[in-house]
Amino acid sequence: MDETDYGKATLAFRIIRLLVQWLFRLLFRVRIEGRENLPKGGGYILAGNHLSWLDPFLMLAFAPATPRIYFTGDRHNMTRPAWRRIFTQSVGGVILVERGEHGDKLNEQVREVLQGGGVLGIFPEGNVSETETGQLLPLHKGVGYFAVHSNAPIVPMAFHGTKEPYLGKRLRVIIGSPVPARSGDKEVAAEQTEAVGQAIGAILPPPPHEKAGQIKLLHDFFTYLFMTPAEVAEAKARAREKTASMIN
Repeated sequence: MDETDYGKATLAFRIIRLLVQWLFRLLFRVRIEGRENLPKGGGYILAGNHLSWLDPFLMLAFAPATPRIYFTGDRHNMTRPAWRRIFTQSVGGVILVERGEHGDKLNEQVREVLQGGGVLGIFPEGNVSETETGQLLPLHKGVGYFAVHSNAPIVPMAFHGTKEPYLGKRLRVIIGSPVPARSGDKEVAAEQTEAVGQAIGAILPPPPHEKAGQIKLLHDFFTYLFMTPAEVAEAKARAREKTASMIN
């Protein structure tokens, strides 16, 4: 296996990261807490709760440019159409996974990145939460397997306010103390998954309190930015059902 410096950030990524950071500061009120909890070198996992499409962009924009953060991504989705393939190749930061691929091969790809000085960004809930409750969905076991297989510490990260964003909304990113690295078997992996769930839960604030009748400029634009029309219709239907259940 080639020795690759996975912690190195490309120039294209550095430029895009600064642009995204500037846009976030322009459009929202962003507060980052706990940067001192990030390890100085690479080889660790960043694990956070997942409320919206904003979360991975916040993770990339406000964590240091180096060591570089990597996400797993479906190879088909990340290489088609052509512009997406060019973007992925120039910016980097994606562990490409074939559809249906999992287990040992993916573990080896993640370990190569972590041992090469990179950082894995992951949202272990596996799904985007329907509402911001201040609590986590059940975590998938992959984060524990990745950590144990690579003997990597896990840094908890909590996102607050990113559900249903609007212009000028307060967004908080809270970085907690790392869960120490452990190696071992499936039992240890399950324990690491449980430990990171507790660590994220410990720093996750209660849902934001918003005044009744508050004006939310560009709410729909930001909330449904990367959804297809069908996904938008489905999301709005779920929101109406939620509102109706609260009234009843």
